[in-house]
Amino acid sequence: MTSIDKKLTLQVVIWSLLAGLVFSGIQMVVDYRDAQSKFNESVASLLERAATTSALSLYNYDQRGLTAELQSILTFPGVVATEVTETNTDFTVRQGERPTGDHILRFSRPLYVPEQYRAANGGDVSVIGDIILYADMEVVTAGFERRAVIVLLADLGRTVALIVVLLMVLRLRLTGPVRRLTRRLIEADVHTPTQHTFDVEESLKGTELDDLTSKMHALVSAMQSEVEQRVAAENKANQLNEQLEEKVHARTRELHESNTNLQSSLDQLQKMQALLLQAQRMASLGHLAAGVAHEINNPVAVVYSNIATLSEYLSELIELAEEYHQAEDKIADNDLRTVLENMRGAIDLGFVKEDGPELISASKHSLERVRNIVGELRTFADSDSLEREKISLGDMLREAIDSVACCGRDDIRLITLVEDDIELEVVPSQVRLVLSKVLENACEAMPEGGNIEVASELSDDYVNLVVKDNGCGMDSTELEKAINPFYSSKAVGEGTGLGLTVAYNLMLNQGGELSLSSEKDHGTQVILKFPRDNVLF
Repeated sequence: MTSIDKKLTLQVVIWSLLAGLVFSGIQMVVDYRDAQSKFNESVASLLERAATTSALSLYNYDQRGLTAELQSILTFPGVVATEVTETNTDFTVRQGERPTGDHILRFSRPLYVPEQYRAANGGDVSVIGDIILYADMEVVTAGFERRAVIVLLADLGRTVALIVVLLMVLRLRLTGPVRRLTRRLIEADVHTPTQHTFDVEESLKGTELDDLTSKMHALVSAMQSEVEQRVAAENKANQLNEQLEEKVHARTRELHESNTNLQSSLDQLQKMQALLLQAQRMASLGHLAAGVAHEINNPVAVVYSNIATLSEYLSELIELAEEYHQAEDKIADNDLRTVLENMRGAIDLGFVKEDGPELISASKHSLERVRNIVGELRTFADSDSLEREKISLGDMLREAIDSVACCGRDDIRLITLVEDDIELEVVPSQVRLVLSKVLENACEAMPEGGNIEVASELSDDYVNLVVKDNGCGMDSTELEKAINPFYSSKAVGEGTGLGLTVAYNLMLNQGGELSLSSEKDHGTQVILKFPRDNVLF
């Protein structure tokens, strides 16, 4: 923590030095301008005096007189060169070398025809020449710079002396008493604050600090009274708490036991309710999906058949157009040939040949996608009529792995730990579809590769098949919607959102369950639960 002495000392030094430098700078600027103004006036007066004699000497071409006059001007401080030039001729008399540089000032004055010769010239007072003076301002201001340095040093000395006096007064009269009062406040015992006095020293009596200490005494007294009341209240509360504590402990134990039993029953009830709601939702969705699939399947079949027929028609028309194109050269009628050529250009036959088959192919692909979606929707219908078979869980898993193309990627490692002697009485096609959907989701969750682990485990009521990947995973919001129909995190057109929904529904058809657990960026785990009643060893 910075003390008040240091802060005030730093501020006094900074502001005093800044004020001294500003005033000294202003004084030096004023003195410099005054000295320069006086020098300009002196040079103007000097040229005024020399103009008369120089004009007479120039009129008579008295070179000796001009030289004497110019030499006398060179004696003026700061003047380094002078010259007289005639206006109409090259006649020039110069004393000193003409200097150059930014520090050289040039002063000039015109020379007129002398008065005694004006009558002989018909009263002419025209200019006959100029007298020019060159002054070196470094020489002129040399004395001023020395005086400015002396003045600056004197001002700095005066400012330093003032700073010392101010600091001594501040420390003796202000910061010293404040610091000592602060030390007494810090050393005071917070538990017995009224035992200490905080009177200000005589030098600060009657100031705002005196009012502050008076207010502080009042606040400390009020705080002491408040503390005493709170201590008494706390003691009374502690006594009551001790009496109630045993009763609370006994009642808490009873409530805890009751809550444990209620929570267990509530968990089971919620689980059963969730399963019942999901089953009801899937059953309703199954009836709807069966109807929608039936209604969509018939027009899709008609459109698919028409697309195939249309593809054949298009091929035949293109072949016919090609034959006409080849026969154009044999047509003798130029007008007819021109009409055919214009017609071919208007319909852009080349583009039709190139784009037509692609449109047919894209339409077939889209219809295949619709048929696949309809096929998946039909899995929501009642499957009681499907025949169950006894089949090995390991065989179904291997068949599912072979059917999933992404399982053959080089950057995905598949690890299986499934017992071959486990046989299930299920609908094999549905179970293989469930495994395929789960494996496809695992592969798509690892675009940069990773591991997929598949293992079987036995519990009291189920045979569990666990499929775990280390892909991108899902957050809690995505996990809640994962098995909802048509929910997908993929881009539009890349997925139907029915994969896990179909898998979940098919597991219900088998009398089993599908459960998910996932964490964002830490992979997903899918558990397929087959009832032990369906398991054969």
